[in-house]
Amino acid sequence: MSNLILVKAGQTEWQAQGRLVGDTDLRLNEAGHRQAAALAAAMADMKPSIVHCGKDEPSRETAEIIGNELNLKVKSSDALREMDLGHWEGLTIEQFRERFGKVYKQWRNDPLAVESPNGESVAAVIARMKKAIGKIVKKSGDRPVALVVGGYAFAALRCSFLDGEFAEFWKYLETDQEPQLIQYATIETRLAE
Repeated sequence: MSNLILVKAGQTEWQAQGRLVGDTDLRLNEAGHRQAAALAAAMADMKPSIVHCGKDEPSRETAEIIGNELNLKVKSSDALREMDLGHWEGLTIEQFRERFGKVYKQWRNDPLAVESPNGESVAAVIARMKKAIGKIVKKSGDRPVALVVGGYAFAALRCSFLDGEFAEFWKYLETDQEPQLIQYATIETRLAE
């Protein structure tokens, strides 16, 4: 029976500044490096066999730190990249709230209801990632696999796979998270939805 270890990518400077990051390629800041090392230590007992990640820089860099710490191969995929926030990327939360007040409220109340201009929706991210995760799970057999993704993707997958609803989406996005272990049976059920 396979397990998926869902891991949120480490912090970038934009996140520290309260900016919307999306799939913008930014290096991890010092806190992000510490987070990645702590994530590796936290998941060592879970014994992942490989680390899969998105091609966005924060996910890749976090995965590489974990891979180096645990002596694991790292494989990146465009299908696992962070959510594209389009024209909103780089805005601070305050700027976003001031410029797009109605959309901001709607997005906070229902993360599935909004899609950024020239970006993608949470539902699109989930659909894109479920296909990739389905292939990863099939190939992994009974070996645990680590999956490192950006914050929005982490929150979307956490809500989709473990919660089955999106009430905690913003909490998962805005707080540091320990690696989340998802049992194979749960993965199979959620992939079928």
